Amino acid sequence: MKNTKSFILLFVLAFSLNFSYGQGEFMRKIKNTTWTFGLSDHIVVDGGKETSFPFNTKAWNIVPFPSRITVDGYFQKGWSFQTELAYTKYKVGNIMDNIPITKAGTYFGVDFNAKFAFSHWAKKEGWFDPYATVGYGFTYRSLAINKATGNNNLGLGSNFWIYKGFGINLQAMGKFVMKGGQKSNYTQYSFAIIYKLLAKKRNIGDK
Repeated sequence: MKNTKSFILLFVLAFSLNFSYGQGEFMRKIKNTTWTFGLSDHIVVDGGKETSFPFNTKAWNIVPFPSRITVDGYFQKGWSFQTELAYTKYKVGNIMDNIPITKAGTYFGVDFNAKFAFSHWAKKEGWFDPYATVGYGFTYRSLAINKATGNNNLGLGSNFWIYKGFGINLQAMGKFVMKGGQKSNYTQYSFAIIYKLLAKKRNIGDK
């Protein structure tokens, strides 16, 4: 019985030390990561003919700022990982998948993307910071036949750094849904106000 208690005590002590170390390591990684936060407005172009942008405004779906939030964590060698949440509304009289909208609807999107900053090749920071992005997401459209579906993402964008970590972001993203066929694919154009919180420890050549 005494040996059992001793064993339990040692196990609890070892677990506590390991947990404390893991917590400390996690917090160090958080502190040593450059984070970029964004608030933006976005346009979902979902008329079934996405190449008509910006000419067919009946395919635009937009609500007042802010309707999209992003969090971006820098990894290494120009790569970062971003998650975003987006919301908008479908208005009566607009077009969705080549069909006129007769009742209001809602859109929700959640995306997880990897980004590569072309400025990494220059080995220096500048006000112009273009990138390519690819990832996966989830789309909910209350008016679609397939209301909920996964989507693959592919896009281009750029950050424009203005003053002490503050900047603006412009991005164009194609979203290729897994249900509904080609006419259900859509594009998303966004304008964001961003803020970059620099890591406490940075590597040479990192942003």
